[in-house]
Amino acid sequence: MSPLSVLRILFLVGAVIWPVAGDAWPWPGMPMWLLLGAGTGTVACWVVLLCVRSIGARWCWAASALWIVDVAALEWSGHGTGLALGAATLYLPGALFVALFLEQRAVLAYLVCAAGVSWLALEPSQGPGMAAVVVGVGAVASSSVSAVTLLLNRAGRRRESIDADTGLPNPFGLAERAAAPLSSGRSVVVAAVALEGIGEAREAMGYHVGTELLRRAVEDMGQVLPVDAVIGRVDTDEVIVLRPLEQRGDSEGDPNARIEELRVAEAGRALADMLRRSIRGGRYLIGGVEIGLRPHVGLASAPRDGTDVPELIRRASLSARRAAGEGTAEAWWDGDRGALRPDDLSLLSELGGAGSRGELWLAYQPQVDARTGRPVAVEALIRWRHPRLGQLAPGRFVPLAERTGLVDRLTEWVLGEALDAQVRWRAKGIELGVSVNFSARTLSRPDLPAWVIGELAVRRLPPRCLTVEMTETAAANLSRAEQVLGPLRAEGVRVSIDDFGTGYTSLAALRTLPLDELKIDLQFVQRSATSLADEAIVRAVRELAGRLGLVTVAEGVEEDGTCRRMAEAGYDLLQGYHLSMPLSETELVTHLLGAAAPAGGTSR
Repeated sequence: MSPLSVLRILFLVGAVIWPVAGDAWPWPGMPMWLLLGAGTGTVACWVVLLCVRSIGARWCWAASALWIVDVAALEWSGHGTGLALGAATLYLPGALFVALFLEQRAVLAYLVCAAGVSWLALEPSQGPGMAAVVVGVGAVASSSVSAVTLLLNRAGRRRESIDADTGLPNPFGLAERAAAPLSSGRSVVVAAVALEGIGEAREAMGYHVGTELLRRAVEDMGQVLPVDAVIGRVDTDEVIVLRPLEQRGDSEGDPNARIEELRVAEAGRALADMLRRSIRGGRYLIGGVEIGLRPHVGLASAPRDGTDVPELIRRASLSARRAAGEGTAEAWWDGDRGALRPDDLSLLSELGGAGSRGELWLAYQPQVDARTGRPVAVEALIRWRHPRLGQLAPGRFVPLAERTGLVDRLTEWVLGEALDAQVRWRAKGIELGVSVNFSARTLSRPDLPAWVIGELAVRRLPPRCLTVEMTETAAANLSRAEQVLGPLRAEGVRVSIDDFGTGYTSLAALRTLPLDELKIDLQFVQRSATSLADEAIVRAVRELAGRLGLVTVAEGVEEDGTCRRMAEAGYDLLQGYHLSMPLSETELVTHLLGAAAPAGGTSR
């Protein structure tokens, strides 16, 4: 209890004891009885509160016992009106205390018990009129306080479960709405809709504009959602939709379990498509400015991904962020491998300052001409010498950075280091192109062309010395990628698609994007020796790229036979451990100047 609550109780007890004590005894004896009544009343209130917290529903037995003990103590003192004084002293403050601090059903139990004892104590000495007044006032006062407390508690619970800006259910409200279908065994699809564009509008035009955009988007989504779907808000730019489905199979071994899984997956895709179309269907005019939102939907389902609603919401939100980071329209929860762990948070906090501490460095893997074997370019690969964990592979920290804004800072560092190395190489007479990987998040930066061209201009480097590499997944948002890469290529920067063949937008990307180079994914290259299908894919990709005028790169060349096959297939550049391991800058310069390359290296 807070000090203010204690003072309120003491004031209430004292206010009742003082007039009753003044009426019952003359002044010389009043201070002692006032102290006794106030002390026992306060102790009783404290003990009742402790009993409520420890024994719950049995609090009324403790309250009754304390009340009877206090009244008996006053009667035992020998004063004829002691019992009446004790009853009047403790009944009213006790009733108000119960009404304020205990649950509603406890109020009635206390009133029945305490009012009966008070009547029996007061009626012989004070008469039925005074007894009725005391009991009636206590009943009315405690009932009124109880009713007001009940209304305030309900209003408080409602506020706790509602988002203040939109009036939508928050995570607590969503958990309440989903409790019934989950307890009945029904499947529930949870969709998290991340709305890109709200943050930019809020930054440019104010917080109220972001809130208004969110409200309008929610209205559009509400018009297409089924009547049994529940929509809520858990984050600034994110909306959650819960969609209960029909009864699911009882077990995974049931033949219907697979059918149920497929039905849930289909329902999730349909829900995601419905939500995206509702947002993309219109652009929002606010303050004379037309604003468009880009929805990315993350999906999870119960009971497959769990039955705890907050955890399902978290998993759907993580999937939505992954979809936004990869530039895809939707993504299902893919298990804990995509979720952050506590040690990931520690690693992210250290990664932010790793560059300034000199822990990051670049390895360069040469790309050689397939006909002459001469190195013509290198790919810059980031490495981290962690002071505690040792050498960390890029796969350990780069995906973490890609999930946050930290990947932009990482890309800035890599580009700066690679271009600085270019300056040093040119001073030694080595002219070598360098490829730098750009993530989907970095490619969404509107200032990307100006930033890259500025970095080249500061170092007085020709734009053709730099190749911007993007994964096929990063190129999935074709219109956005074209807007960013078009100005870069117009200035002379080369553009390449990495890991070609692993996604689903390959042909559209080749037809739409401003490209110079295509790197076929290493799995096709490495399996071409044993798989006729992979060999056919390797040759078909080379033929297609050649007709489009693109330079082709075969990466993952691990043996001499693969090297010969890729050259025979017509690939322009080759890259892999058979030709060279990734090298430090010093090792690379030594290698290029004709000295033997070191046997060791750092794995990619």
